Amino acid sequence: MYPEYFFSFVTFAYLALHLYFLYGLRKSVNIRPADNAGEPEISVIVAGRNESGNISDCINSLKLTVYNKDSIEFILVNDNSTDDTLELMNDSVKGDGRFKVISSFLSGSSNLKGKANAIDNAVGIAEGELIISTDADCKVPEYWVKKTAEYFSKDTGMVCGFTFIEHNNSLFGLMQCIDWFYLLSLASGSSGLDKIMSCIGNNLSYSKEAYQSVGGYESIKFSVTEDLALMRKINSSDKYKILFPLNRDCLVRTKPCGNIREVFSQKRRWFRGGIGINLLGYITGFFLYAANFMLIFGLFFMSVKLYLILIFIKFLSELILLMPAFKIYDVKYLYKFYPVFSVYFAVYGLLLPLSFLFKKGITWKDRNF
Repeated sequence: MYPEYFFSFVTFAYLALHLYFLYGLRKSVNIRPADNAGEPEISVIVAGRNESGNISDCINSLKLTVYNKDSIEFILVNDNSTDDTLELMNDSVKGDGRFKVISSFLSGSSNLKGKANAIDNAVGIAEGELIISTDADCKVPEYWVKKTAEYFSKDTGMVCGFTFIEHNNSLFGLMQCIDWFYLLSLASGSSGLDKIMSCIGNNLSYSKEAYQSVGGYESIKFSVTEDLALMRKINSSDKYKILFPLNRDCLVRTKPCGNIREVFSQKRRWFRGGIGINLLGYITGFFLYAANFMLIFGLFFMSVKLYLILIFIKFLSELILLMPAFKIYDVKYLYKFYPVFSVYFAVYGLLLPLSFLFKKGITWKDRNF
């Protein structure tokens, strides 16, 4: 009987938790642009390492940006690539004075490594009052810069955004696409609750003032998720608010991981970087793990009837959180893949923490951490 009581408690707490996140998500949905006069100076930063297969598409999408050409600059940072990323950067921006191409250089600070160092190099020469960043394997919509900048007011330190996985109708890609929408909905909901848990670095913007006031990446202990570390630093300052709006014009697009190994490498990096999350994050992690355990192994501990009831409530909990994003980003077709996703989500969610028992290090972009 005790397992049935435990999983019943977990399931109804899971529902309550998702309703709480939905309340916060609704607040994020209702965020409106600030009443700003004119267009602020913008520096768009893209750091890339060994991105020869993606950087040209990224640059081509940036070239279509609709914004006053005298108020924007694009800084491309070659992060010590061993392929021809640097050459492609230089070739792709010829004749367009909005672009600058630099190569990252090592700093004496132990906190400045990898991508964090590359971005800090770029911020050091940035002329814009707002920094808007994406990754070299991403493509951005033409109004991404303009619409993102509109959310900044004097006390806004950071604006986070959603990212769409270009799944190309492959089942594996579709699973990753739903996964990102779900995790980003949790993050946006937590932001609406003023308890922000996470963000994604390929759609992230912040004021240069906020970055400098917290000391930038040089003052932040090195993390494999430098974007999350910066978000926490700005959030902890209590001087600035962090917004996580849902806006179709701000939806960045990226490619899916090519195989299971890449997915686990990505998830392990996020998991490691997530250590030190706030209390809401730890509570959410516990109930996610317990609910996913129930989905896979629940029939060993309870009757079929109770199992089906509890799994229905679990599914309902997750779907009500996905609804706002699916509607705003016009991806309702993803609903039909949700049953398969629920199994995918449960399996990798259960295995991910266990993977650190066998390998503690993190490998990302040919670097070991």
